This record gives sequence, C-alpha cells and structure tokens, in this order.
Amino acid sequence: MRTTGVWLVLALGCAGFAVAAGSRGASRQHVPPGIEALHRGDVAATLSQDPDALAALWTGDGVLLGEGERPVVGRAALRAAYAQGGWKVLRYAPRVLDVVVDGDSAVEWGRFEVTMVTKDQPQPTELRGRFLRSMRKQPDGAWKFARIMWQPDPR
Repeated sequence: MRTTGVWLVLALGCAGFAVAAGSRGASRQHVPPGIEALHRGDVAATLSQDPDALAALWTGDGVLLGEGERPVVGRAALRAAYAQGGWKVLRYAPRVLDVVVDGDSAVEWGRFEVTMVTKDQPQPTELRGRFLRSMRKQPDGAWKFARIMWQPDPR
C-alpha cells in the first residue's frame, strides 16, 4: 500500500496540471468557475500533501484507478492512502487538454508532469503521463472528482 500513496498523489497531480496553464487546453468548451477552482485546489493540495485537503477534493464515493494498483474506493480510503506519506512532491504541472461539461457532470483528459523524491529514492524523479477524470457538481455548487484514471507515458 506504500506505493499506492505515492501514486495517489501522482494521480491527483496527473489529473489536472500545469499551474500556469491551469485547466486551459486546446479544445475545450467553457469551463465553469467551480471546475477551475477544483483544478487550483488539486495543485495546492498535491503540493502541500495534506491528506485532508487531498481527500476533500473527492466525492464520497470517489474511485482512483492507478497504473498497476488496486482501485482505491471512497473518500476515507483515499485519505488513508494519502496519509501514508513517504514522498515529497517538488513540482506538479497538470495540463487539461479537453473538458466536456454536461449539466452537473464533467469529464476531462490531459497530461501531467510531476517531480518528487521518496524515502527510497532521495534523488528527484520525474514522471510524465496522462489522465482521464470525471467530476460531479455538489449540491453546494462545488465540483469534486468522482473518478480518476491515470497512467505513465510509455518508456
């Protein structure tokens, strides 16, 4: 489960990157301000590595599907995985390439780059990959991640 925590951070990081670009992409429709706020929260929580802030980005029934890992299901399980620690994210740069909004649901895909160190590998390691994530608008108007699937680029 130790690697799951690292990949969870990467999965969130992988999901919406490029702080400077925020969620700006090549071919996307108008993105509601609530989704833009979720993207900013994703970057901030990933860089802070605060398990509560990371878990708060998800719906209660959220599912993370990471490369080579078992699904992590539910906000409590996601928080527990984030709390395992053992890594430090040095840079997180998501780039959303497309967002499709349909009422209270949205789907987006993009690419990410993350630089991190771990207890086992103190030299900075860079990971590049792609993600697909779905979001749901909550009753209070906020948007949260419902599903995230990611994978590293082929070597």
